[in-house]
Amino acid sequence: MPSRRPSIDLANDPFVSGSYSLRNPREAEAFYRVWADDYEDHMVGELGYCSPRLVAERLIRHLADTDAEVLDIGCGTGLTCDLLAERGFGNIDGIDLTVSMLKKARTRGIYRNLIQADLNEPIDLPDRSYDAMVSSGTFTCGHVGPKPFDELVRLLRPGGLWSFSIHMDIWQPAGFRATLDRLVSQGQLACVEKEPDRFFETLEPAGWFFVYRRL
Repeated sequence: MPSRRPSIDLANDPFVSGSYSLRNPREAEAFYRVWADDYEDHMVGELGYCSPRLVAERLIRHLADTDAEVLDIGCGTGLTCDLLAERGFGNIDGIDLTVSMLKKARTRGIYRNLIQADLNEPIDLPDRSYDAMVSSGTFTCGHVGPKPFDELVRLLRPGGLWSFSIHMDIWQPAGFRATLDRLVSQGQLACVEKEPDRFFETLEPAGWFFVYRRL
């Protein structure tokens, strides 16, 4: 009988608690420069981080065209798009703030282009560049708020899909709900799927997982 992964205490985990307390791009770059090499072993191997896979699975559920052009927002080391690559998606670009994480993502060999950029600033990409977007672990404490949502929607083609997760604790207080409600009311997005799910295998659901469609 397979052994169960032991329960985890995120509040006392130095990596997770440290990432939630980042205050600016300079701190993020310094933090992930130290963490990049151990990120996946620790988050997936030790803590059972499953959010990237769940975000990718939701996109695959609604997108059959493996020729679709996909943008991985806050791609980190590339965990979210591993499953997409395994399922035959070959036109994947990644964007992230930190050079150290992008270097790790490049070693996966699954990305067409990797872009270093601050998501809180205008993104140097043309309108309607992508058929789909994914994001896991980006819109969370100490990372990115809802400010970039208008800019990201600009990058989606009509009918394009966006699969992402947001921690329940900040969903309303940080303004994510209000921003998405506005984009829906403006006729830019439609919600395809919203359901609670877990970020870590041994913990209870703590995030909202979404799929939105660009109108």
